[in-house]
Amino acid sequence: MPEHGGGMRCWARVLALCAVLLGPMLGPAPAAAEIAGQRASGYQDAVAQWLADDEAAALPALAREAEGGNVAAQILLALIDRTPSLQGPWLSRLPRDDRVALMRAPGGMSGRSWMHEAAAREDLAGLWLSLWDVGSPMSLPRAFAEAGEPRAAREALFALSVRERRGFAELAGWEGYPSSLQYLIWREWEDASDRDGDIAAGIDTLHPGDPQRLRMGLEVAREDLADWLLSAPEAAGIAVLCTARCGGDAEACALAAHGALASDRALLVFGPPSERLIEAEVFYDSPRGQTALLRRMLLAADARGRRAQMAQVEAVDGCLAEELRAEAQRYMPKRD
Repeated sequence: MPEHGGGMRCWARVLALCAVLLGPMLGPAPAAAEIAGQRASGYQDAVAQWLADDEAAALPALAREAEGGNVAAQILLALIDRTPSLQGPWLSRLPRDDRVALMRAPGGMSGRSWMHEAAAREDLAGLWLSLWDVGSPMSLPRAFAEAGEPRAAREALFALSVRERRGFAELAGWEGYPSSLQYLIWREWEDASDRDGDIAAGIDTLHPGDPQRLRMGLEVAREDLADWLLSAPEAAGIAVLCTARCGGDAEACALAAHGALASDRALLVFGPPSERLIEAEVFYDSPRGQTALLRRMLLAADARGRRAQMAQVEAVDGCLAEELRAEAQRYMPKRD
């Protein structure tokens, strides 16, 4: 990629990103109370092991904590169980019955999500149960944001959009509305001719590389997209991964990663299971956080499409292609 001023901005912002707290993505939120069990030494040790990518030690320990009534462990297990990219090779290889016994509360033929148990004592767990319900209300994204869960707030907005819900325009006055999802509001405004000026003004405030420009039918230069990927808080997972593992050309790595994810939704909802339980910057910097992002890229293509995906990544950045091949190999069946 040719040198340009945007590249210099990229590196300055990456260094700043790694040096300071990423900060909330949806604006300031009141300090949230601790979740019951969050300070327990057994729980904290298990989380540290999970972030170190030691599932074999971490998940059984979390299961014991959950069985003992630790609400934080119940929430974390439920979210890992629900999110394929957070499931490493050890968990993926477990026989079905062993996996159900490990990750879920007793009940029914396939167990029961620990989130139901947690919801009896923690309101935050109830928000996730609402998210998983197709009838979740338009107020849910704001509830997640106010609960200190900006990633989950973005996930809720996407879920409501996929369910073809209306009412995003009414969220325009919400001060904490995520700037990376303004297009959901503009899409409804497009039905009202008197809002054309507001849409144009909103687009003008976007970073030149913000992918929302593509959704609005505008062109985005590769160098501008790379700059956004390496500077936007919502893309921090890519910035940290590429800086840590492919620092020789982080811009190429970021562009390759964005292409491998194959959707902005995958990028904007990627992050720690719960930001109340694991801070975003801690997760992104951890072995589990980085392998989870690689795994999320791999999951964007099925087995038949994997070869084409690898070829596309290789054409942009050989370093990231090697990282993806190594991650895919970890999930290959082991020979006796």
